[in-house]
Amino acid sequence: MAMALTCIAGPINSAAAQAAEPVRIERDGLKLELASMDRDQVRAFFLARGFPPKDAEHVAQTACLYRSAIGSAFTLPQAPSVSVALSDWQVTPAGGKPQATKVREHWEGAWKEREVPQDAATAFYWSLFPTEQTFAPTDYNWGFLTFGLASGTLFDLAIFWRTDGTEHTAKIEGLQCAQ
Repeated sequence: MAMALTCIAGPINSAAAQAAEPVRIERDGLKLELASMDRDQVRAFFLARGFPPKDAEHVAQTACLYRSAIGSAFTLPQAPSVSVALSDWQVTPAGGKPQATKVREHWEGAWKEREVPQDAATAFYWSLFPTEQTFAPTDYNWGFLTFGLASGTLFDLAIFWRTDGTEHTAKIEGLQCAQ
């Protein structure tokens, strides 16, 4: 996977560049890229996977969907592993309190409650980034991240990961859910 990544030492303010450029981090073994999905892209993606229109609209309005590529920045075979647990990540809407990201397990319950067809719910499950994953050197994965915020919401994202058992954190400031 070819990604140009930027090393950060502290918080990043990304609101101004977000629409044009993804947010990229390469630090302490983690390689991360995030980019907001606009509501039309979200609707089209989920309609094409069998979601009823009302449920595709529900995702477009409330999920705050980002595409992501997450993996190990290490390239040497003997380098340590990098582990990510999305359930540790915190989303803080502007003026609000920190909350957990919406992971696969959250959506499984939501789709059962909304009686979404099983094929569509399964497609959604596999489109999301796994809740937990450990990466060997050069490993990576792609998937959607959902933050459970209304469209247009400004927010900060605190991310956590472990490199060979050592915990690291970074804060990405000024993200925005597509409008």
